[in-house]
Amino acid sequence: MAAARPRHVLITGGSRGIGLAIAQLFAKNAYRCTLISRSEDNLKAAVATLHPLPSYPIPSEQTSAEETQKLHNHTYIPGNITPASTFWSTTSHFGTYLPKPPIRLPSAHPSRIDVVVNCAGITQAKLFTTLADATMDKIITTNLTSLMQGTKFLLRHGYLRGYNRHEEGEQFSPVVINVASLLGVQGGYGAVAYAASKAGVLGFTRALATEYASHKVRVNAIVPGYIETDMTKDLNASELQQRIPLGRFGKPDEIAQAALFLAENQYAHNCVINLDGGVSAV
Repeated sequence: MAAARPRHVLITGGSRGIGLAIAQLFAKNAYRCTLISRSEDNLKAAVATLHPLPSYPIPSEQTSAEETQKLHNHTYIPGNITPASTFWSTTSHFGTYLPKPPIRLPSAHPSRIDVVVNCAGITQAKLFTTLADATMDKIITTNLTSLMQGTKFLLRHGYLRGYNRHEEGEQFSPVVINVASLLGVQGGYGAVAYAASKAGVLGFTRALATEYASHKVRVNAIVPGYIETDMTKDLNASELQQRIPLGRFGKPDEIAQAALFLAENQYAHNCVINLDGGVSAV
């Protein structure tokens, strides 16, 4: 039996780079995308690049035509997730695009979130002893604390909730996908706080996977190496590529393919996919 609604993916940092590539691939595979980022202009431009969704029947007769249209189009939520406590506790953000919590949506409801991709992050290029405390705090808050608080918000308020695998006539369990970094495993010069934050993302992934398995919510992570994005454009690419066995930076759509795999493979839980062109092996 076909699903009564498109699967719904929420992507932080979804307006560009890896986050946008993930949104574009999920949209091509008939997922409804909700993107979160700071710039509304960038979000509008990003949503405009997403493949339109096919028509789906609405299971509830109480859903209006206006709600039907909103719930079956890609959308976005503008906002700065730092400080994380302010963004995630301001439920008016979500009342505009999603039902306000607390909610207990049935699995067939079109506003249920099936996939959360935590991709928002900022980088660092400064020696640790010269790094201002405020900058260090911002890196940790953006890359790790906000990721944890956002995931907790979605779990506690019922946006992301496990359900019986046969409720919709298909086998699909909700999943959290965290985007970490090679530097969180290997370390990196001039990136101590960034590396620490990304190592924390992997620790969070493993711990939450253990804690939430009984709730029928899967938790996975991707560990990208050097990827062609705005975050790596100022690096010495020619020097770094000599260290990478495959001899090049990765592409955002290659990371997106891993995210789609983690979403759709129902045995992927506490799965950490390393995508770095082999640099971690040398």
